[in-house]
Amino acid sequence: MRSQDVAELAGVTVRTLRHYHQIGILPEPVRRANGYRAYDLATIARLLRIRRLTDLGIPLHQVEEMLETTPDHDVLDEIDRQLLAAIERLQEQRRQIARLRRTGERADIPEGLAELVSLGPSDRSAGVLGEMDQDALLLIARVVGAENLNRQALSDLADALRPLMGDAELIAASEHFDRLPADAPSSEIQQVATRMAVVLEPMASRLERTPTGRALARADDRWPDLSQDSRLNPAQAQAMDHLVRLLTPDEAG
Repeated sequence: MRSQDVAELAGVTVRTLRHYHQIGILPEPVRRANGYRAYDLATIARLLRIRRLTDLGIPLHQVEEMLETTPDHDVLDEIDRQLLAAIERLQEQRRQIARLRRTGERADIPEGLAELVSLGPSDRSAGVLGEMDQDALLLIARVVGAENLNRQALSDLADALRPLMGDAELIAASEHFDRLPADAPSSEIQQVATRMAVVLEPMASRLERTPTGRALARADDRWPDLSQDSRLNPAQAQAMDHLVRLLTPDEAG
């Protein structure tokens, strides 16, 4: 039998077959005069055994040993743990897919973020600050809760954001920020930053006193400079820099 025939029989690709030869797990048969490799029964059977073991999840570097001996129970136990973890990940993914189909939420943000976004001033969703809010929550989720926000973080953030829900002054200040022209005078830039800081400062103070706020403070070096965001024009960038300084305890004095 030739390489292509053997590969099809075992359910692998010719490339995989050649890889097995290269790493020495499968003896490479001699070539006949016509240049084709001639696989004998023993080699084909060994390939089928390799395929069986890899299908069980056994790493290639352990396959050769297991071809010659009775499987080590410690190895099988570890493979079983890995498979169980994979099953649990798949089940969690299915749960998330079912939730998205049920709620209609965006699929590209972790669970819980949609609820937090809804707690902010609703009219901000279309502006640049609304986009930055959602992006910031993605980063917060990663810093404090990996893929999904844990219950503590969700509670802390919700408690901090809830008072801002529908806040008319923050909506107005945010709209002012979004309308800032690139050549806005420094007086207007400082005005809009100060106006937003007055509304946001109580929220920032509440969050700073929570476990989530402390976790974010410890991860300060992982936070990007918001004033350098490419979506901001020069005046908005200055306003954002001023706002961050006003909301930073050391800077605010």
